[in-house]
Amino acid sequence: MSNHLLFLLCSLLSITSSAHTLKTQVLSSFVFSRHGDRTPLYTSNASILTPYGAQQMSIAGSNFRRRYLSTIFEDSQDNTVIRDISHYSPNVNEVTVYSIDNQYVTASAQAFMQGLYPPLGQLDVNFTSLGEISRLANGTNVIAPLNGYNYPDINTVSSYDPRSVWIDGAAHCPAYTSRLVEYYNSTDFDFLYTISLDFYRGLDDYLDEYFTPNDLGYFDAYYIYDWLQYEALHNSSFRISDVNMTRAELLAANWVQALFSNSTDSVKSIAGRGLATQVLNTFYNAIQSDGEANKLNLWFGDMAPMVSFAALAGLTGKKNSIFYDIPAMSSSYIFELVALLPEDDTGVTYPNTSDMYVRFLYQNGTDEYSDAVEYSLFGRSPSSLISYTDFVTSMSRISLSGIREWCLTCGAYNVFCPAFTNSNSVINGNTERKGLSPAVAGVIGALVALAVAAILFGLLMAFAGIRVKRQERNRKSELGGFKGSQKLASDQDLTLPKGGAGVTVTTTEPEGSKSHERVGSWELRQQAKQEEAGIVVAPRPRRPSYEDDEIHVDPYAPAVKPHDQV
Repeated sequence: MSNHLLFLLCSLLSITSSAHTLKTQVLSSFVFSRHGDRTPLYTSNASILTPYGAQQMSIAGSNFRRRYLSTIFEDSQDNTVIRDISHYSPNVNEVTVYSIDNQYVTASAQAFMQGLYPPLGQLDVNFTSLGEISRLANGTNVIAPLNGYNYPDINTVSSYDPRSVWIDGAAHCPAYTSRLVEYYNSTDFDFLYTISLDFYRGLDDYLDEYFTPNDLGYFDAYYIYDWLQYEALHNSSFRISDVNMTRAELLAANWVQALFSNSTDSVKSIAGRGLATQVLNTFYNAIQSDGEANKLNLWFGDMAPMVSFAALAGLTGKKNSIFYDIPAMSSSYIFELVALLPEDDTGVTYPNTSDMYVRFLYQNGTDEYSDAVEYSLFGRSPSSLISYTDFVTSMSRISLSGIREWCLTCGAYNVFCPAFTNSNSVINGNTERKGLSPAVAGVIGALVALAVAAILFGLLMAFAGIRVKRQERNRKSELGGFKGSQKLASDQDLTLPKGGAGVTVTTTEPEGSKSHERVGSWELRQQAKQEEAGIVVAPRPRRPSYEDDEIHVDPYAPAVKPHDQV
């Protein structure tokens, strides 16, 4: 009798268990990826993505294609294929791509997309399935060049774009630059600088071609390691011991943590706070559209948001020592919005938020030993899944309320901040200058003087008979060219070659121009020395890289008013 009862109980439990079997379904994914291998920042006038770096990013894209687009996983218990996403060509309503405007980052995004959506000719697909877009009226089926190459829509974000605060929040942030100066004047920095000085001077044989003796120190720890790493990878004659390479890497990692990783300082963590804000906004928009938009969201930048977010989300710790290291090039932070659904769910209706969870994964590079590993956010171990409502609550504590908060936190007065802060004054901490600026006052004074002069001259012409006569001259400009005497040495000019067979454009480029300004390099060292000598110097923020002389005007900024200050 007891055996029959036991069998009955087991049968009931089996039925109940099968009835509540759940499967996971990815609804949306947000991926922040670091760029691939590039030329060193220290030695290059303009760092660029290397062919090896392009291969890294293409491999990364292929990995994500297998995870999110491959149909072979659609029937598995843990379905990582994104719900109802286009498998062969990127749909701009489903896939969004953003990149900062550094060449090696934008090129990384392009290489990644080549792996994610390869040319159609490489896929087992019938081109006629593309529909009218590839079919001509005469019945011919046409595919794009390069064997059906897919052309992704990549949004490049410059420092003039408000969206730059989400992808590169520490850049162009004056308050953040002030924090760097404070660190370089701290006892922690002095200690590490002193104990590592002999080590860096011992690297002089490897670095003397590019680094001066004054540059050999902990002050440039990351840039020195960045150069050593590049040489070890690309130069067959470069020889450095594993011990020295490891020590350089550890010091560089400590430098990176000191500059970007701080869970309590709202300014030092600004890059991670911007990343957290965008993840929240993306998932919210995906849910509001019932999964029609923001299915796959790809953001490409550098390591600062990754290092900063790891500290804010409680990822750095003894159990997760990997987050103390410098993120490998081509590495990715992955946020997945998933739903736990019944096994027999047909996918017709969009899930409720009560059934939604978020999981976080870290793909540290693309070599054969790396893989996407799940980690628990905000210390909610052992499960890597966090309910969507708890995720929103925790992320809201570390995110920014909007661009206005970034502008006020950074003390930034740039091309877009006035439109969001609704302020006509220069923002500098908690103080605002009021009144008429010298520049505006000078313009107004000049206009008044011209008006008075015009009135006086008019009176002289009316009552004294003074007249103005124009004298014609045929003198040619000494500079020539289509701009005449107004031409500057830096202006482009049109010249006709012999025989007038064509027109060529000649351009004079400024020498020594760089497209990247380092953070924490010799510029801040000089500033720190001046402060030690008692000279008060305002922190100098990182400057944007101007590729041309065009003045960018923000269409959303308010009109100039008499009390505006410069």
